[in-house]
Amino acid sequence: MKAQPGLKSAFLKKIATIFEKNLKDDRITIPLMKTIEILLQSDYLSEPVLADDLIMIHGLCVKECNKSKVIVKLMASIGVFANMLSFRNEELNQKALKSLLFLLYHSFPKVRKITAEKLYTGLLALEDYSMIIPGGDEEAFEQAIEMLSETDWSQHLKEIAAATKVAFYAFFGLKPKPKESEDVEMKWDV
Repeated sequence: MKAQPGLKSAFLKKIATIFEKNLKDDRITIPLMKTIEILLQSDYLSEPVLADDLIMIHGLCVKECNKSKVIVKLMASIGVFANMLSFRNEELNQKALKSLLFLLYHSFPKVRKITAEKLYTGLLALEDYSMIIPGGDEEAFEQAIEMLSETDWSQHLKEIAAATKVAFYAFFGLKPKPKESEDVEMKWDV
């Protein structure tokens, strides 16, 4: 289905309006996030002019999932964020990556495991990883892929965080925020 970028932008604005009016209503937001994931996956929303609209959608997904303990909702957001990595916009890539890294060290093992899988496939699908890996460092990219695939993300969070968090963030040129607690209710970075 081909449409003009202007129509796609209007479509995304309509989705954002629906999303915003129904924040925290799981009956609407979870299917909406799954729909957005499918649209991103199919490259329907691949035009560069849609970047601002997708950044707005990213922000709404973060608001929706902030302080949430609903695994299905978190899993839907993971799919959206992972598919945003393939969009050719550095700001959107960085926001999606930060959200995925936050979820990679979530207190729920299932969320960590799904995030690791989606991040792994998202990274492998990238044509140009220089937007998320500083300088396009191939060695850092390979090490990140290796760490994602070889870490048992179902282990206790403290063990995983102690063994991998600082190094994993460093692959992407980031530093993890100091944890106030291991609680799931920590604020996301928008």
